[in-house]
Amino acid sequence: MAGTNRRNQSSVTEFILLGFGDLPELQILLFLLFLVIYIVTVAGNILIVVLVMTDQHLHTPMYFFLGNLSCLETCYTSTILPKMLASFLTGDRTISVRGCIAQFYFFCSLAATECYLLAAMSYDRYLAICKPLHYVPVMNRRFILQLAAGSWILGSLACSTVIYLMSQLIFCGPNEIDHFFCDFTPIIKLSCSENHLVVLLDSILACVFTLPPFLLTVISYIFIIATILRIPSITGRQKAFSTCSSHLIIVTIFYLTLMIVYMLPKTNQLRVFHTALSVGYTVVTPLANPVIYSLRNKEVKEALRKAAKTYNESTKREHMVQMPWTNHTSITKFIFLGFGNPKEVQILLFVVFLVIYIVTLAGNLLIVALVVADQQLHTPMYFFLGNLSFLETCYTSASVPRLLAGLLVEDRIISFRDCITQLFFLSAFACIECFLLAVMAYDRYLAICNPLSYNIMMNLGVCRQVVSASWITGFSATALVVGMVPQLSFCSANEINNFFCDMEELLKLSCTKSSLVEMIVLISCSLVTLAPFLFIVVSYINILSAILRIASSAERQKAFSTCASHLLVVSLYYGTIVIMYVMPSAEQYPAFHKVLSLMYTVITPMFNPIIYSLRNKEVKGAFRKVMLQNLGIV
Repeated sequence: MAGTNRRNQSSVTEFILLGFGDLPELQILLFLLFLVIYIVTVAGNILIVVLVMTDQHLHTPMYFFLGNLSCLETCYTSTILPKMLASFLTGDRTISVRGCIAQFYFFCSLAATECYLLAAMSYDRYLAICKPLHYVPVMNRRFILQLAAGSWILGSLACSTVIYLMSQLIFCGPNEIDHFFCDFTPIIKLSCSENHLVVLLDSILACVFTLPPFLLTVISYIFIIATILRIPSITGRQKAFSTCSSHLIIVTIFYLTLMIVYMLPKTNQLRVFHTALSVGYTVVTPLANPVIYSLRNKEVKEALRKAAKTYNESTKREHMVQMPWTNHTSITKFIFLGFGNPKEVQILLFVVFLVIYIVTLAGNLLIVALVVADQQLHTPMYFFLGNLSFLETCYTSASVPRLLAGLLVEDRIISFRDCITQLFFLSAFACIECFLLAVMAYDRYLAICNPLSYNIMMNLGVCRQVVSASWITGFSATALVVGMVPQLSFCSANEINNFFCDMEELLKLSCTKSSLVEMIVLISCSLVTLAPFLFIVVSYINILSAILRIASSAERQKAFSTCASHLLVVSLYYGTIVIMYVMPSAEQYPAFHKVLSLMYTVITPMFNPIIYSLRNKEVKGAFRKVMLQNLGIV
């Protein structure tokens, strides 16, 4: 009997985040709104971190703490918003119990760390305004490092004990969390085990770890305001207050919304107000940090102006240096060095690549036609496969026809505009493929790990939404990055050591200092490709663990066969990209670099239909049916 009760108690393994689920007609609008907020938040905070690191005038204690705060805000918002965005897009609001507790841990520890960082920044302003003669000796490098490290360590420790006790709780009844993220009170309400100790400990730790930094912040500003009011000159008072006004606004927004949320009665009448305030300190505050510090802070604005001015002056300087030797506006065409082989070899390469291109087009278009025509392939997995095949057709068509023309007529010249156009479409299709592969991994995760929820979560509407989002996001992200290339100047060298227009090669040819562009490209590529890659890895970790738990060997093979083709395509695609961009510079290994470029632009699109046709029973069955119906053969 006791064993039965224990099994019943441990039956809840996942929670449902209700979030904004009562507004189904606004899900796409909310997705777009929060996606824009997330992108602006991450970009703005990372920009502040970069400015603090690169500008010598910002190498002061105040901006050191600001850089730490911006880094923290990036992590803080990334703890909540990605899951929220996924729920808007897919309608899947479930989160595992472990995942929920992990999300609360990071949210809690980062919020505690922010309290300490804000207190450290207020103490910094107190010393600068109230004790200016002691500021430099006290706020030395070692002390500010200790303050920052102490803030992060104390923030991490603040929630550890509570998280450990929460992990021991049993959840056996309702599993709906009336919130858009995992917070302490909603989780505790769902527990069916004794939780008074956890609640008491949470209250004590909240007072011990968050009340002192709050009181330190308040006391610091009392002294700061009192000191400012004693300054006789109005100009002097304004100047002193301007050094702490941005920080005071951030502190006010953060603590005000936080206090109202946790002191407000938890009633149904105030539910919407409670959710709006929660959005305030979890979403709006991280967004406000870079906005306020860039609009109200002279040093940050000056650093931005200086970065833009340096960029423009370096462009003009390069132009002036190049002027006696060459006209910097004369470069309107580029030359592909390609494979640079003798004519006999080029004819052979032309035939090889022509065959590959025809096979790629025929194979991928055949899969698209089969998915459209065969009713048995009208499932989410094959809907995504059809999109992937169509994408591969476009992807290979963005580079191979130009390559074939160069091999056949030895015309390796491409205009500047055509080069930028080719770069845009190649980059966009590569980004879209990352997203589509991630969506397909999630589809396989649901099919294998949550089969009972599969048909509900992966309905036709959701499939269309995630595919549309993949294409729109890919084109939008690429437009942002590629749009900066025409602003560069190309003054002398115009030979691209590849067979297509690559961002890396174009940046090398630019006679403008392109460090800012390179930084933006790096950040954008990291956000656009790393996130789907990590999503795929996490999905397959769950898939493999679920397959290994299947008792029957035949069932394990059957389950693995449904995702083997996709796993192989992912390995080929990401494997070549990772090797290519992790390996040493292309200047050291140009031949190997070109081979890897061929792999992910030419060979991988060809392998997609081959892998899915040879390893997939449904595709082979659909193909046989078409042959029987139209040609009368098997």
